[in-house]
Amino acid sequence: MDIIVIRHGIALDGDGAHKLGLSDAERPLTPHGQRRTRAAASGLRATLDGARVDDIVVSPLLRARQTADILASYLDDPTLEEAEVLAPPVDMEALDAFLHSHFGDRRLILVGHEPDLATWVSWSLTRRRDRLMAFKKAGAAMLEFPGPPEGGTGTLRWLLTAAQLRALG
Repeated sequence: MDIIVIRHGIALDGDGAHKLGLSDAERPLTPHGQRRTRAAASGLRATLDGARVDDIVVSPLLRARQTADILASYLDDPTLEEAEVLAPPVDMEALDAFLHSHFGDRRLILVGHEPDLATWVSWSLTRRRDRLMAFKKAGAAMLEFPGPPEGGTGTLRWLLTAAQLRALG
């Protein structure tokens, strides 16, 4: 099973959202963030080189849903599934348990938030909650699992910043 992890694109900052009366969950991607996310999605499509994505599992926060919608449009519109388990703060074991329901899917994309995504990637590689990396907005990594995702069983296949993805697109 392959799982691609992507942080949401550039969103309205917390202060700007507060001034507009928006909660953290309602912060949208900025127009700049939308453009950058589309360019990163193009690079992700090139990186996957025609490999199919079965599902995109996304946090319920608006900026993540908007990122997932952009990704889906570049990846032949895989099924989008909103999952509360990706809303901050993410519980590593709960996310693994949720992903077991998708075992057998060839490739999933998870769209969520920092620091939770980097912590889950580190958990997947080492079964420790120490963050080994950080994701910039619209940055991505692909992990491969020999069976259902379990902490410590993943193998990192690639890690790309949004700028690297944009350059590939």
